[in-house]
Amino acid sequence: MTEYPKIETLYNRDEKTFKVLIDRLRMAEFSNIRRWQITEKVDGTNVRIFLLPDGSVSYYGRSDNAQMHEKLREYLHETFPSEKLLSAFDAAKENQIVLFGEGYGAKIQKGGSYRKGMAFRLFDVLVGQWWLEPAAISDVAAKLNILTAPYLGEIESLPQSADDLKAILGNDGKSTVAIQDGGTGVRAEGIVARTSPMLFTRRGGRLMWKLKFSDF
Repeated sequence: MTEYPKIETLYNRDEKTFKVLIDRLRMAEFSNIRRWQITEKVDGTNVRIFLLPDGSVSYYGRSDNAQMHEKLREYLHETFPSEKLLSAFDAAKENQIVLFGEGYGAKIQKGGSYRKGMAFRLFDVLVGQWWLEPAAISDVAAKLNILTAPYLGEIESLPQSADDLKAILGNDGKSTVAIQDGGTGVRAEGIVARTSPMLFTRRGGRLMWKLKFSDF
C-alpha cells in the first residue's frame, strides 16, 4: 500500500551530535524558494486511511507492518466509515484515495499533553496519482468534520534556531493543536514547510522540509 514519502530535514546533521548544521542545506533547491507555507508538525503516529474504488476502507500506520494502538484503530473506524468518506469524494469510484494524517492524544507518544482522548489531524490527501493542494485538503477536512494540521502562515527566510521556530509557531512555541484541544500548553514538536504552488524535485518528490526543536 502507498506509504507517505519521507520529508527531509531542512539541514544536514552533524554526524556526532546529530544536531543540524545551519550552513548546510539538505537540498540545494531549498534556497531557491522565496516563500514557504508552514504547518505545525504534530507529535503522534502516522496514519494512512485508504478508500478503494469498491468502497472498502482500510487503516494503516506509517508502514504496512506498523503496529497501531487498538484504541486509535477503534477511533478511526468510528470516525471514517465508508459512507462518510464516499460522500466527500466525487472521484472515489475511479481512484484509490489516501488520507494521510497524525493520530495523537493520550497513550500516543507524549500525546496526553495534547488532549485526554485520541484524535486525528489531516495533513495530506492523495487522489489517484494527484496530491491535493492545501485549500483542497482543508475542503476535504470540512466535509469530513475533522481538523487539519494547523496552518501557521508563510515565511520568506529559513529558520536557523529554536528562537526562529518559536517566532514562526507563535504562542511562545506552544502547540496550536494542544491549545485548540484543551491540552496543557505543550511545546510544539516543530514545523513542516511546503511550496505553493506545489513544486517537485528531480526525483519526482514534492519539495518539502521539516524542522524540530530537538534538531538544535
